[in-house]
Amino acid sequence: MRLDERKEIALKGVGASAGVAIGRAYLVDRSRVKVIYQYLLDENKIEEEVDRFRQAVDRAEEQLRQIKEEIPEEIKDHAGIIDAHRLILRDRLIFDSTIDLVRSEQINAEWALKKNVEKAQDAFARIKDEYLRSRVKDVEDVSERILRNLTGKKTESLLEFSEPVIIVSHDLSPADTTQMRLDKVLGFATDMGGKTSHTAIIAQSLGIPAVVGLERITHDFQSGDVLILDGNNGEVIINPDAQTIADFTERKSRYENFRAEIARYSHLPAETLDGQAVTIQANIELMEELDSALDSGAEGIGLFRTEFLYLSQKGLPDEQTLFENFREVARRFAPAPVTIRTLDIGGDKFSSQLDLADEMNPALGLRAIRFCLKELDIFKRQLRAILRASSYGRLKIMFPMISDLDEVRQAKAVLEEVREGLKREGVIVAANIPIGIMIEIPSAVALADHLAKEVDFFSIGTNDLIQYSLAIDRVNEHVAHMYQPLHPAILRLVHQTIKAGHQAGIPVAMCGEMAGDPLYIPVLLGLGLNELSMNPVTVARVKQVIRLISWEESRRMVQEVLTLKTTDQVNRFVRLKMSRGFPELFGPNGKMLY
Repeated sequence: MRLDERKEIALKGVGASAGVAIGRAYLVDRSRVKVIYQYLLDENKIEEEVDRFRQAVDRAEEQLRQIKEEIPEEIKDHAGIIDAHRLILRDRLIFDSTIDLVRSEQINAEWALKKNVEKAQDAFARIKDEYLRSRVKDVEDVSERILRNLTGKKTESLLEFSEPVIIVSHDLSPADTTQMRLDKVLGFATDMGGKTSHTAIIAQSLGIPAVVGLERITHDFQSGDVLILDGNNGEVIINPDAQTIADFTERKSRYENFRAEIARYSHLPAETLDGQAVTIQANIELMEELDSALDSGAEGIGLFRTEFLYLSQKGLPDEQTLFENFREVARRFAPAPVTIRTLDIGGDKFSSQLDLADEMNPALGLRAIRFCLKELDIFKRQLRAILRASSYGRLKIMFPMISDLDEVRQAKAVLEEVREGLKREGVIVAANIPIGIMIEIPSAVALADHLAKEVDFFSIGTNDLIQYSLAIDRVNEHVAHMYQPLHPAILRLVHQTIKAGHQAGIPVAMCGEMAGDPLYIPVLLGLGLNELSMNPVTVARVKQVIRLISWEESRRMVQEVLTLKTTDQVNRFVRLKMSRGFPELFGPNGKMLY
């Protein structure tokens, strides 16, 4: 059968970076080492095997060093990802534990490394946070590089493509994406990955469409196939017919016009038709995201997640490392505010240097502020770094997972102790640093009127608030569909929190995923939120919606929403309102058109 006679195939995945690409596919073979021989060693061969493993790690480190030197200028900001991989090479989980297994069980290095990677996969699988859970991919990428060196399997060199192509691969590592001629890359399509994978982050920062999690793309296409990649809807079409190509060419043109249209909203104020201003800020977790946040038009950082500073290296970061990171963020965004969330780690968050006991239910265990109040040395080190950086910009401090007044008072007491210690050392600390808490546990909502008297601001973390309130594990495929931001109970909890904050005279923000969904914006404004913080890529869209609506109309809409009794009723009501009110943005089902 001739290539042009084959029927088109449509595959559904995860839209990781918006946009439409049409072009020839280019396969990058990054399949894993499938056969790992397992054998026992004679006692006199153990140290020889340890040396063989060390040499494989040394070669991997040199390979990554060379890759970093050759990173294209347009993604130099992502060089930190390569540094993180070099650190993982020497992490106790990869390096020390593998050597220990070779010696204690007298097994070959490949087998020992495989056992340690499986242990890491089990640990990361228990993490609730999607971003942190997906970082097991870094451990897998690094171990794969070592395995290739151990087995002698060469890594295919990425060619300088003679024409623009859509990259197809089982998966792509940071090293892969940083070696490519990105001016020749139309898009990425991978079997593996999610919205927080490095492929997604780099694609978003460069404005390259990407669809990941396709499962079978590397099996279903043939070399030279034409692909259509729709990063907006998470769809890839293999060998499209002429009509499909025409349809998507028009869709691509419409999207590019739309993107040019919303780009002008990035640096406009987020102000409703009747003059109500809302502060729009960005959530970040990597230093590499700073440029994206600045370019997006965000009016500051509403949530700086600090966990990656602890998970991206072998040991715990020292105070100077933390200080330099916090100072950089403060400087880059000054005079706009930067809210630093203190360490939300422990229990369901994995770090090889934090020897945490396994817990039956880590999401309800020793994590976040509970962990920090137990591990005071780690907590104080982070607070010292934040306070030292406070004189370089407008920093705010936010404590996560607060459940009662005692936790707030204890955390503030530790902060004050650290502040006094720095003053005695002659270190300059900003005079007024706002202190806030995340509202993400139902008990915090119930006590919101009392908590509001203890802090300077609230920030509602809807991801955990929904999970804890509805008893829904959003990563469990059996119940994930029940994770509903517009559940009447959730709306009442948010409303109660905002009311308590405003009665105490403090602003209330929202930094969960709900804040960045344009569909929910009128509801959130009508409830009275002062600030919304979101992924930088959604800032312009949210500003566009805010500038097209009336605050008074949003308030009236919420009054009606709060009378509805079921999630289905609320969903249908909100979607109908948005599709009728903004047909240029929302389809009949209330879904964003682009």
